Amino acid sequence: MYKKILVAFDDSETSRCALTEALHIARTSGAKLYITHVADETLLNMHGRTFSTTLNVDHAIAAIAEAGRKLLDDALQSAAGIDAETVLLEARQRRVSETLAEKAKELGVDLIVIGRHGHRGLATLILGSVAEQLAKMADASVLLVRKH
Repeated sequence: MYKKILVAFDDSETSRCALTEALHIARTSGAKLYITHVADETLLNMHGRTFSTTLNVDHAIAAIAEAGRKLLDDALQSAAGIDAETVLLEARQRRVSETLAEKAKELGVDLIVIGRHGHRGLATLILGSVAEQLAKMADASVLLVRKH
């Protein structure tokens, strides 16, 4: 039985499926659930030179984090009756997968649940998806959930 579960949530259709799956597993096993969102400002950092002339980057990063908090607050509403808490992370200068794997290790989770988008293409071929990267590097078991 699982004791601690981390679910990655970004409000995509597949992450909503992953949240549903994680809620079910947490309910049936009595596990603690960490609903996690990674505020990923890497696109701003990659093009900081361009964006810094047109917008306040610090303000944009704060807005990304605030949107993440709102997503987590909404997701927590579906966890009634479960020992659950939200965790907002920032992927500053790191991949989302690395950020999630590090937090999962820190929390001592034994299962990570994440949506698998199933996208294909050159970027996925070269870099791999966040879910695939996480499955390779995480210390815990990883459940990849497809849209259902």
